[in-house]
Amino acid sequence: MKDLRKTIILCCAIMALALCSCSTNAQTEASSESTGGAEKSAEGVPASCLKELFYAAASVRESAMEEIEERVAEYEEQQKEPAVPTGSTAYGIPEPLDTLTSDNGNLLVLVNKQHAVSADYVPTDMVPVDGSLSTNQGLYFKREAYDAYLRMLEDAKNEGINFMICSTYRSYDTQVSIYHNYVATYGAEWANLRSAYPGRSEHHTGWAVDVTSKSMNYGLSQDFINYPEGQWINDHCSEYGFIVRYLKDKTDITGYAYEPWHLRYVGVEAAQEIMSQGLTLEEYLGKA
Repeated sequence: MKDLRKTIILCCAIMALALCSCSTNAQTEASSESTGGAEKSAEGVPASCLKELFYAAASVRESAMEEIEERVAEYEEQQKEPAVPTGSTAYGIPEPLDTLTSDNGNLLVLVNKQHAVSADYVPTDMVPVDGSLSTNQGLYFKREAYDAYLRMLEDAKNEGINFMICSTYRSYDTQVSIYHNYVATYGAEWANLRSAYPGRSEHHTGWAVDVTSKSMNYGLSQDFINYPEGQWINDHCSEYGFIVRYLKDKTDITGYAYEPWHLRYVGVEAAQEIMSQGLTLEEYLGKA
């Protein structure tokens, strides 16, 4: 739109120059009025001025219309759905290799762009999250993971570190809303690096939790790792059975950008092995 504004400004300048020219011509022609040498329109405006204004207006219209047509074409191109590769769902997400329809209690269940859960999948053994410990209300978490989180939070507080839950379990419908909002706002390519396609979200399993803090203004950012809370979580989460799920420089494996706030519960033994070796869950399970 900046280019369009420049075009309009330029066109206005052309009109102004034309008016100045008309004013000069009018003054010149007025001096010869007594001799009858100036041709005038019915309104008494010199015909030469009318011609100049006409040509200037035509130039403005042509330039502005060309610019508008270009911008409309660009906008329409941006609104087109991205091409869907063969074997993919909408927005370029691959068809799942498998789809889990019920919770079998597996701590190491893998849910990502290739391994899905069904729309009616509901985790078992869920408990409500204490609202005072979360920036959002009405959240639920798998009992084992929540108990581990509470132990982690208590130990962190004893060391002067405090953080809060931002998100835990999400239903299929909630993920539909979140994902499509990202696509509509930022486009599919951006969204696919930062939000899970419905049915491919770890939050749907009830084993995942997003963590934030006051120092982060209770937002989610990759800078979290640079704050005391993010560093403490990165260093100690495995002691309680959590891993940082989406690691830096592992996007080609996980399919997602680095998220130091996104923790996944896998149990202490697996978590310590995964974090100590800098692995992703895909690598640990041999499904990278």
